[in-house]
Amino acid sequence: MLDSRQLSGLNAHKYSCVGRSITEPVFQIFWNWLVELVPLWVAPNLITAVGLLLNLITSVAIFLYSPHATEEAPRWLYALWSFSFFTYQALDAIDGKQARRTKSSSPLGELFDHGCDAVSLAFVNLSAACSVLLGSQIELLFLFYFATVLVFYVAHWHTYISGTMSFGKIDCTEAQLALMLVHLVSAIWGPRVWDTVLYSGVDLRVAGVYLTMITSVGTVVANILVILKGGQGKNGSTIAGTSVLSPAFPMLALFCLSYYTFTNSPTQVMQSSPVVAALLMGMVSSKLTINLVIAHMSKSPMPLFDQILIAPVALALNAKLGVLPEDYFMSVLLIFAMFYVAMTSTLICQQICEHMGIYCFTLGKRPRP
Repeated sequence: MLDSRQLSGLNAHKYSCVGRSITEPVFQIFWNWLVELVPLWVAPNLITAVGLLLNLITSVAIFLYSPHATEEAPRWLYALWSFSFFTYQALDAIDGKQARRTKSSSPLGELFDHGCDAVSLAFVNLSAACSVLLGSQIELLFLFYFATVLVFYVAHWHTYISGTMSFGKIDCTEAQLALMLVHLVSAIWGPRVWDTVLYSGVDLRVAGVYLTMITSVGTVVANILVILKGGQGKNGSTIAGTSVLSPAFPMLALFCLSYYTFTNSPTQVMQSSPVVAALLMGMVSSKLTINLVIAHMSKSPMPLFDQILIAPVALALNAKLGVLPEDYFMSVLLIFAMFYVAMTSTLICQQICEHMGIYCFTLGKRPRP
């Protein structure tokens, strides 16, 4: 839950961004046309929620067919995912436009949008790994997954330092197009097309992962170099007046705990159930990212510990002590993490709505008590 300082900080928040990717101007033409088709009674957050729901449904469907990221799903499902994700991209782009059309822009809308993106990221990148059958090379699967999660987290870390969201020439729109292309390739030629050897035994699957890793690491390093130069706060601190390095610790804890479990589990639980393991780490990462977004928007310190970190801590301890069956325990922890993210997000939205006198999924002002 948010304290009074955070709520006051949200009241004063103004969205700020710089930069535009190379494909965005083209898509803006489509998005500007599309938003005019949306009735004025539709709340922006409802648009965002529908897009998230589409992502969750289609991604979970792929996970059910490919629980180890080695099984092939029906080709039509990959095509459906691409169409669904294109719809999500469009809805995610027009929710802010709808807010301006209906004069209902609020800090809640920005927080809700970024929060849904954080949760969606945990699912869509894993879906891409399943669509290329990356479970056959399990180390690459987790490297790919954590690298893409880290890019999103570090982007918001940079925002927390500078106070402005920065977009590069190759950014989220291009990444989304790449995800759609990956699924479409699997839909047209089948996921075994990624076995095609390109050069010296390197297949299309591995080449794609290496390309993703290179671009992800480059983006992360570029952002961290900017972060280390200091922030907009006093004496080069964050906009909340805290150390620019403070957001590193929660995510570093997640990575270290995950690595310990990966290398020390007697049953190799993460390797044997990669989808469950990646989703668990993805849900933890999404909650940490939401914390970072709140800290940025409210200009408040980011908590160094969140209760959701109990999940990777418990998984690592169980790998060490062997008290409970690891596969079942990891599934229970995933359910806990999903419930925790859903519960805390709902409570925060309710709290902000009550504080600002607005509704989350409908337009209009709340009646004052």
